[in-house]
Amino acid sequence: MAELGRLAGTLGIGVSCVLEQNRRDGTGYLGRGKREELRELVEEADARFVVTDDELTASQARVLEKACGVSVVDRTELIIRIFEAHARDAASRLEVELADLEYRLPRVKGKNPELSRLGGGGVTTRGPGEQQLEYDRRVIRERIATINRKLREEKAGRAVRGARLREAGPPTVALVGYTNAGKTTILNALSGAGRSTKDRLFETLETTTRLVEGSAADGNSGGARPDFVVTDTVGFIRKLPTQLVHSFASTLESAHEADLRVLCADAASEDLEEEISTVSHTLSETPAKQDGSLGTTILCLNKVDLLGGERLRKLRREFPDAVMISALSGCEDLLAEIYASIASERIRMSLLIPHSEYAAVTHLYGRAEIHAQENTPSGVWMDVSLPRSARTRYAPYATLENTP
Repeated sequence: MAELGRLAGTLGIGVSCVLEQNRRDGTGYLGRGKREELRELVEEADARFVVTDDELTASQARVLEKACGVSVVDRTELIIRIFEAHARDAASRLEVELADLEYRLPRVKGKNPELSRLGGGGVTTRGPGEQQLEYDRRVIRERIATINRKLREEKAGRAVRGARLREAGPPTVALVGYTNAGKTTILNALSGAGRSTKDRLFETLETTTRLVEGSAADGNSGGARPDFVVTDTVGFIRKLPTQLVHSFASTLESAHEADLRVLCADAASEDLEEEISTVSHTLSETPAKQDGSLGTTILCLNKVDLLGGERLRKLRREFPDAVMISALSGCEDLLAEIYASIASERIRMSLLIPHSEYAAVTHLYGRAEIHAQENTPSGVWMDVSLPRSARTRYAPYATLENTP
C-alpha cells in the first residue's frame, strides 16, 4: 500500500486515507459493507479519486464508482498514466500508447448503442451497419496493429545496432533494478551523462547508453583500463501490468546481451529483500546469451548514506558480496568491481601484429586491456587481455610468450 501511495504521488495525487480488505469481491472488488465504508471515507476526506492496488474489470470499476461516487483508477491505469507522463522518445511513446489501447479495448462503452448505427441499410452498403461500440473497437484494433508493426521495425533496428556493438565495441554493462533504486544517478556518476534523477517512480522509461572511458596504463593501476558501455534501463516493479510488457522489451534485451549486469537496489528501502527478489526472478527468466552464458551479475546496494550504522552492519552480514555505495558521493568501489569482473571474463595474449595490418592494433584500443606495447621491426608487439569472443580473430597474431 505504501508503494501504491508513492505511485499516486508520482502523478501529484495526495493520499487522504487508506482502506484495506483481506478478500477480493468478484462483483465490486470490495464487499458491500466495505463499499459503504469507502463512501463514508470519500465524503469525509472530500476525495476526488479512489485508487485500487489491483487491476479491475470493467464491471467492478462501475460498481465501485457507483458505490463511492467518485472516479476509480486501478493500479494498471495508474502505472500507464505514469509511463505516459514520463515517455520521452518515440519508441517509449508508442509502447505506452499500445498499453493504453490494450487496456481500454475491453472497457470501451458505447454512448448510445441503440441510436448509433452507422451506414446501415443504404444501397451502397451491406448489412445493417456497425454499432458505434463495434466501430470504436475496430479503430482501436487497427491502431494496435499499426503500433505493433512499428515496434517490430524498431526492434529489428535495435537488433542490428546491438549486433554491430557486440562485434566491434567495448564490453557492455547493464544497470538493472527496481524502480527508483538510483540507476540513473549511478549512470551519471560513471559517465557524466547528466540524465534526470528526480526522486520519482519510473523516471527513466527508455534505455540510455553511454560510453565510460578507461584510462591509460600507469604505475598504480599496472595496466590500461578498457572503455566500456553502460546502459540505464527501465526499473522493475511488483505486479507489472501485462499491457506494459512491451515497454520492458529493450530493458530485457539489454540485460540479456550485456557482458555484465549490475543489479541496483535501494539499501534504504523497507522492502529491500523483496525488491531484489522481484528483479532477480525477472532476470532469471531472461534467456542465455548467444554464446550460451548467462553473464555475471554484481549486486550494488545504493543510497547507503541514508542508513544508520547498525542497519549498514546488518546489510553487510546479509549481503557480504554486495558493493555498497552512495552514487551521490561517487562510484569508485562499483567501478573497481566492474573492471575486476570484465578482467575475469578475458584472456591474456601476447600478440605480434605486422605494421601492414595496423588496423588490428587500433581496433584493440578501448576494447582490450593493454598491459605492454612495443614497436619492433616485425610489427607491433602487445601484451593484452582480450574478451574471449575476440580470441579467434587475434589467434593468428599470437606469439608463444604469455599465450594460454
